[in-house]
Order: sequence, then structure tokens, then C-alpha cells
Amino acid sequence: MDFLMDLAQYGAKHFQLTLFRYVLAASVMSICAGWLFRTWMHRRRIQKHRAGWKDIRREVSFSMLTVCVFTVIGTIVSLLEEMGLTKLYWQWSDYPMWWNIASLPVLILLHDAYFYWTHRGMHHPKVFKHFHRLHHLSRTPTPWTAYSFSVGEAALNGLFSPLIVLMIPLHPTIWLSFVFIMIFRNAMLHTGCEFHPRSWVDGPLDNMTTTTHHDLHHQRFQGNYGFYFTWWDRWMGTEFKDYKLAFRRAVDGKQYGAAQEKASGTHINLSPSGNIPA
Repeated sequence: MDFLMDLAQYGAKHFQLTLFRYVLAASVMSICAGWLFRTWMHRRRIQKHRAGWKDIRREVSFSMLTVCVFTVIGTIVSLLEEMGLTKLYWQWSDYPMWWNIASLPVLILLHDAYFYWTHRGMHHPKVFKHFHRLHHLSRTPTPWTAYSFSVGEAALNGLFSPLIVLMIPLHPTIWLSFVFIMIFRNAMLHTGCEFHPRSWVDGPLDNMTTTTHHDLHHQRFQGNYGFYFTWWDRWMGTEFKDYKLAFRRAVDGKQYGAAQEKASGTHINLSPSGNIPA
């Protein structure tokens, strides 16, 4: 009975936290793009087409399913912690200060590699329709697309959590900071408006992805698989060659992606039998 009570408490805690961070991040990005900076963001829309309320309702519905999957995974992590199997530590003094400072960047780097390879793998024709097709129903993404996953994709994304806490020591504050950075960046990449300054792709900050970088992935369904950084796409040759041109046109208000699609007559078959290239 005590075990079931603990399970219920862990589940309720993780459900509330997961739902809170999703709604918070998606709401903040929606308010910024659609209200606070509406005029500026409208000029920086990446696509001419806009998602409708039907699209947003679908995204929120499937995001609630993802919240449930993440809740189960979070509960498993809590149980592993209770059994003493994780490397989470609660006293900052348990590890050197340099590790307390470095652990968050290390975590982000590891997640970036995990995301790139799992994301790219889900685009293989044999698994795409089972894992990733649902997310790509959002051809014109919104901040609410951030958690719009199938059960399989949600589980694969969530698997990073138990794997990492079993492998490397982390303070819970670092972990909590990471999950909030992750969801806010996720929501930003799906906003459909370019937040970054025009000079972003002309200097060292070009190593970090932009909203345009990920939006092109939603438009074309392959390439630009990275989440935080552009490194893996460039090392593996999967970044779109016209990415920087698309970025500059987005910040100049020229909606490059929509113009290219109209000119080329691009059409992707999203039916269950659709042949989506890897």
C-alpha cells in the first residue's frame, strides 16, 4: 500500500511539473509572437501560411498524451532514485565546484547528440510513420507543437532522462534547469517567427540553431535535425545549403520558405503509406 501511495505521489508531482512547463513555455512564446511583439514578429514570419485552430487543438491533444508518457518516465526516475540507483546528489559539496558549473553544459551537449541521432533515425522510411509522422502533421508549427508526439516518439525522447541520471552525477537543480531550458527552446524553435538578429549566422553564434533552422525541417521533412547546435548537421552533411539565405529572408520579412514551396510545387505525402525519405 505504501508503494502505491508513493507511486501516486510521484505520478502527480511529475504530471503537474511536466504540464506546467509545457503550458508555460508554449504560452510565453505564443504571447511574445502573437501579442507583445506582434508587429515585429509578423514581419519575421518564416512561412506565409499559418496554422489554424484545428491544428493547435490537435497539437495540444497529442501534447497531453506526451505529458502522460513523460509522467510515467519521471515516475520511474523517482523510483530509481528511491532505490539508490541514480547518480543524483542533493548536496553541492558532494562534487567539485567545477563540475557543478560544467554539468549543465555537458548535459546540453549530450542531449544535443542524443536528439540529433534519434531524430534523424525516426526519419528512416521504415519507422517514420510509426514514430515521427504525427509531429510532422504540423507543417506550419506553433509553440504548441513542442510536445505533439506519438507515444513512441514521446517515449524515445523521454528515455534520455533515466539514461542520463543513471550515468552521470547531477544535482536536481541542474536537472530542473535543463528541462526548463529544453522546453523553452523547443517552443521557440516551433514559433514560426525568427527571433534572432540578422547577424546571428555571420559569427560564432551560428553554431546555435535558430527558429528558421528547425522550421525548414518542418517544411521539407528531412535535414536540419539538430536541436541546440548546428554542429551535427554540418558534420554529417544534413543541413540545408540555403539555410542562411532562408534565415536572412525571414528576418527581412520575405518568407523564403513559402516562396520556395510555391515555386517548386513541393508536396509531401503524409498518408500512412507515404514514402518519406530518410
